[in-house]
Amino acid sequence: MALSHAILVSLLDRPQSGYDLAKRFDQTVGYFWKARHQQIYLELHKLAKLGWVHSETVPQRARPNRIVYAITPHGQRALDEWLRLPTEPPNIKEELLIKLFALKPANLPLLLEETRRRLCAHRQRLAQYQQLMQQHYAQPAQLSLRRRGHYLGLRMGILIEQATLQWCEEALQLLMPADPSQSA
Repeated sequence: MALSHAILVSLLDRPQSGYDLAKRFDQTVGYFWKARHQQIYLELHKLAKLGWVHSETVPQRARPNRIVYAITPHGQRALDEWLRLPTEPPNIKEELLIKLFALKPANLPLLLEETRRRLCAHRQRLAQYQQLMQQHYAQPAQLSLRRRGHYLGLRMGILIEQATLQWCEEALQLLMPADPSQSA
């Protein structure tokens, strides 16, 4: 998937300025598709050149003019074509797992600390996801079809965070009592 598709999906709800899109992106798809604000602005310009979005300048008092972007029919067709393509399960690319392959008594304290740090980070992210779930998706059966898609994305995020927390706890339990004399 390209950033362009994530932006087009974000524009389905309503036309938005680059600033509003970047802010909303951070609070929605940004949980599972990271992009810096500058990347979003650059991609909007590319999408405009392709004719997938159009922009409208909205004058503002005491502020710079606001440029609002909307998906075009051409952009909708491109999005529809992308939706028809099969997706591949993502490959795990996890630096901590590679570091654990180098586990030895000398680096055990560092890897324990990194695992504890990860545990804390994933607890925080899980709490964020659970709060979003309570605020916006408490009754999934009553959601519109589109919002059910949002719910499912958040639900997957929650399950991934729970599994990662379980793994961190298991790793700490297994490594904490490790006898440094047991090397190799």
